[in-house]
Amino acid sequence: MYKKRRALAPSDPEKAYGAALRTAMNIVGYKDNTLYQLRTKLTERGYSETTVNDVCEFMIAKGYINDTRVIFRFARSLALNKLYGKRRIMQELSLRHFTSEAYDAFTFDSDELEDVDFAEICLKLLKKKGGARDDKTFACLMRYGHSTSDIKEAYKRLENEDE
Repeated sequence: MYKKRRALAPSDPEKAYGAALRTAMNIVGYKDNTLYQLRTKLTERGYSETTVNDVCEFMIAKGYINDTRVIFRFARSLALNKLYGKRRIMQELSLRHFTSEAYDAFTFDSDELEDVDFAEICLKLLKKKGGARDDKTFACLMRYGHSTSDIKEAYKRLENEDE
């Protein structure tokens, strides 16, 4: 397994800040990270807590780190790629370390998620599972976090497609 190389942070605070800022830019340039992820990655690389805090404040001020943006992208990805329903998405979000502001701003009625049709997602999952109308399939859809109303709507749409 690949082990991250622990950087030897310069002892001069200004040089350490510059090095940490370059490292943070590389991290964020590769993938959209949360504040928690960036803090963890910088700390793992040997930067002091004050340097990490200063760099994180700069990254937030410039908009390079935005947990609210990340939480909506993550929820959208879970819905469209993994076919999760609202309850399962909320469960997955609670396992991540988003800021409290991001959690407060998150709602399924927002503009970022307005085009996500959870009944349609449930229908895709229903088709993937064979489309049977039995307790086992219903329980599976519930485990994926779909509401009873979304499941009923998915069954109705499936029947309309068959006609």
